[in-house]
Amino acid sequence: MYHKILLVGVLATLTGLTSANDAIPGSAFENSGHEAAIAGAPMYHFGRSWDRKPCYPEAGQTDGVKTDGVDSDLCFSSQNGGCADPGPWNGVNSPGNPFPVYYTVRQCNDNEWRVAYSIYYKKDSGHKNDWENSIVIWNGDGAGGWKRSGTLLGWHSGWDYIAWGDIQNTVNNDGDLFDQGAKDRNHAKVYQGFYYHATFSTRKTSLNTCANTRDEFRSNDWYFLPDGTWLHNGDLIQDGWDYGSADTNPSSLRNEARWICNRG
Repeated sequence: MYHKILLVGVLATLTGLTSANDAIPGSAFENSGHEAAIAGAPMYHFGRSWDRKPCYPEAGQTDGVKTDGVDSDLCFSSQNGGCADPGPWNGVNSPGNPFPVYYTVRQCNDNEWRVAYSIYYKKDSGHKNDWENSIVIWNGDGAGGWKRSGTLLGWHSGWDYIAWGDIQNTVNNDGDLFDQGAKDRNHAKVYQGFYYHATFSTRKTSLNTCANTRDEFRSNDWYFLPDGTWLHNGDLIQDGWDYGSADTNPSSLRNEARWICNRG
């Protein structure tokens, strides 16, 4: 009997350690959906190429004034020139400086909510200004709650869909941030390309050239998992603001041209 009780206790402990994809109530989507945005926020990663810092995200607006971008480095000059600093590098998984992540929440049908996360850079290696996006898809769990069912990762005006249980690395933010290979937890690890900033679910360091392809260099030199303080309502990015070629931004995701529910 003792051994049976001990085994049950151990299994319960292990279950607690690996519990994941926690359901959230429908009320989390109310009041702009801030609670839902917190619950599924991605854990961002940024790479360091040839000992160079990347262009790093920053605020897309300040006090209602649109941020002006800077000219592209076109792969030749410094990628970080004119951009925010990622912070000190102390090897892989260095904590990155915080930056605003703009969320857009929409109900797409009776059984689906979507939360888009948008980050702004002053440039990429192809053009001035850059917005990059990912979307978390929530479906009803049949018991009154909502669970993550998949993600859409922005990739040069297109989107890659990955079922939530198939994402390579996820975390719960309970001491597991550096776990690798953990599936079906609450936050997806995403990796931003070094030159053009496309969003990927995996690292790739075998190539290190300025290529606007799926082989774009990305790694985990810096990371940032935004909490509620750094998750800002996408309504702060006003309709009519012109970001040039960076036309998939919070404004466009809430309007019909690139409506969040039509992505993927």
